[in-house]
Amino acid sequence: MPLFPRALEAGMMAGFLQMALWESFNIEPCREDTVFVLFLSSSNFRSWIMWQGDFLKGCLTNKISFRPNVRFTIGAAFFLLFFPPCCSGQSGNDFSYQNIGKELSYVEDRSAAMSLEDVKKLPEAAFTRGGHEILNFGNTSSAWWIKISYTAQRDLPLYLIIDAPNIEYIDAFASDSTGRPVVMKTGCLRTRPPDVFVRNSFMLHLPEASRMEKKAVYLRLKTDNILLAPIKLASAESVIQGQESKLGIEYIYVGLLVGLLLFNLFLFVSIRDVTYLYYALYVLTLSSYLLIYIRGYGFIFGDEARIFLNKYPHVLLSFSVVASLLFCSKFLHLKRTAPKMLSLFYAIGGAGIILFLVSALGYKHAATVIAQMLTVTVAVAAWIAGVIAYRNGHKPAKYYIAAWFFIWVTVAIVTLSLGGVIPASEFTIQLVPIGSTLELLLLSFALGDRYKMIIRAEQKARDENLFLVRTQNQRLEEKVGERTLQLNSTIEELESSNAVKNRLFSIVAHDLRSPLNSLLGILTLSDMKLLAFEELQELLEENKKTIKSVNSTLDNLLYWAQSQMGGMVTSRESFELKPVFDELLLLYLPLAKQKGIQMEQLANDSGAITADRNQISLVLRNLVDNAIKFTPPGGRIWFSLQAAAEGMRFSVENEAEGNLDLDMDRMNGDQMANATRGTGNELGVGLGLVLCKDYVKNNGGTFHIGRKDNRIRFSAVFPSGH
Repeated sequence: MPLFPRALEAGMMAGFLQMALWESFNIEPCREDTVFVLFLSSSNFRSWIMWQGDFLKGCLTNKISFRPNVRFTIGAAFFLLFFPPCCSGQSGNDFSYQNIGKELSYVEDRSAAMSLEDVKKLPEAAFTRGGHEILNFGNTSSAWWIKISYTAQRDLPLYLIIDAPNIEYIDAFASDSTGRPVVMKTGCLRTRPPDVFVRNSFMLHLPEASRMEKKAVYLRLKTDNILLAPIKLASAESVIQGQESKLGIEYIYVGLLVGLLLFNLFLFVSIRDVTYLYYALYVLTLSSYLLIYIRGYGFIFGDEARIFLNKYPHVLLSFSVVASLLFCSKFLHLKRTAPKMLSLFYAIGGAGIILFLVSALGYKHAATVIAQMLTVTVAVAAWIAGVIAYRNGHKPAKYYIAAWFFIWVTVAIVTLSLGGVIPASEFTIQLVPIGSTLELLLLSFALGDRYKMIIRAEQKARDENLFLVRTQNQRLEEKVGERTLQLNSTIEELESSNAVKNRLFSIVAHDLRSPLNSLLGILTLSDMKLLAFEELQELLEENKKTIKSVNSTLDNLLYWAQSQMGGMVTSRESFELKPVFDELLLLYLPLAKQKGIQMEQLANDSGAITADRNQISLVLRNLVDNAIKFTPPGGRIWFSLQAAAEGMRFSVENEAEGNLDLDMDRMNGDQMANATRGTGNELGVGLGLVLCKDYVKNNGGTFHIGRKDNRIRFSAVFPSGH
């Protein structure tokens, strides 16, 4: 956060200006054995203030750089905390810039109707001696008369400083060198008189004495609020020395608040996170309450504005309460991390609204009581909510917890001080603004830590998204590759299916239609009595082979069509393969004898197989028919049946003509083989091999076709029966 350390540096540099001022005005630090007289004109005072402003401007524009880290900020904060009690000016006389509460005596006027004459008539025993450096009268509506006795020195200007900006009515009664009474009236609800210097304190110029003499000043204080009376009686020299330290602290304080406010407003405008807006509102309202009312800087707006702001001071505090609750709720995500705390936050917010109404109606005394209880309640509730949120996993709450714990302790100390449990001092007076500033600093650290975690989470999300995108691209590429392969396979299947379709149409149109047309022609000639009986018998005998081939082709077509339409049902059973083959072979013996083919059977084993009997019978029939079809007249066919490791192996091997052109790759593949005429001009369509492969595979077996020289071997392995 670049702006925040700059504001801190500016405040720190302004706080150390007294060192440069001592040199510029030729002032040396006082020692107990040294008395000096300081002369500072009003023009020099204005020059001093202007010089401080120019120095601050230079700090910002020239970017004077300290190490901008948390340790420096914490160190500066503790400097703020422990510097005020020890920053009192010293001089060589008794009228130093110190609180003189222990040297005073006071009496309470409960009716607030006593006059100066009434007070002077009171016996000395009616007055109470001050027990602490700062008088604490509590939250009271009484008037308090304070008697200040001192020894005036000749021609030494003295100033009575009431260093509390929120006392409503202050009446001072003194006398000049001739004994004539001098009355000065001031207060936060009165316009400034000519003989009183009103800033964030009330400085009354007492009449100078013409000789050293005992004098007494009576001070009447009345306020409808908490009444703390830090009273000082100091010379001009001591006032300037005391104001130097005070102004340094004020510069640091104001610089921090302005820096926090501007920086978080800039963040809100930049990233549009409403959390920073709530925090900026909290800084604005709390710092306004502290600066205008607690620190008394309402005087810079003029008397009318100062009086108005001091009539209704707790309105600003009510706004601060609501802003703090909004910020805490948003920062901690209470709906998710601590939902049970929401009802308490709503109740405190309602109390803040009540504080606004009571203060706006002018009930300042009641508003003060509510404000005291509300500040403690807000601090404790916010701290508890932070602890719960942190335990539920909201890690940015660690600085938040420290901030509210610190302000909780601060409020507790101040409350005990106001209640008289511990004595009021410069430390307790400065503790509220300093504690609030440290709270705002720690909350700013919490926001920075939260922002850092958000950035890390966003970076992690971006990395994960990038990884997912890359992974998704790879998956898409793999998917596209798979789909491409599937599409190519589908295209090949469609092409194969289209080829099968064309082949089937050719079979139906030519191989089946031609024999039927031939038979139809013979029958037509017979009906017309154009053929003799011998001629008709001869023609029918010649067409007998064709009719058998057509019948076999039709059977294969029907089985193949059934398998393609998903209607094929396989009913497996255990049976002996050799009897099925022997029965089938008897049907083909006449056809083999016609071609003079010699068949040999090598049945070494007659084991059982587990398969569909009808499908296996179709396989064997097609293999035997195919062997007889492509064996030349006088050739040989070998049948073998033997046990194998996978089951029962059935093989058919036949001699073939040497010039027979067979595409072995196509025959062993899934495509339909090209139609080939047998050695006796038998019709073949290539569909039988397709059925054999499908049925063997469907029954859990394997099918293979091989060729060696002029021999072709078809073998099928069927699973054994159990």
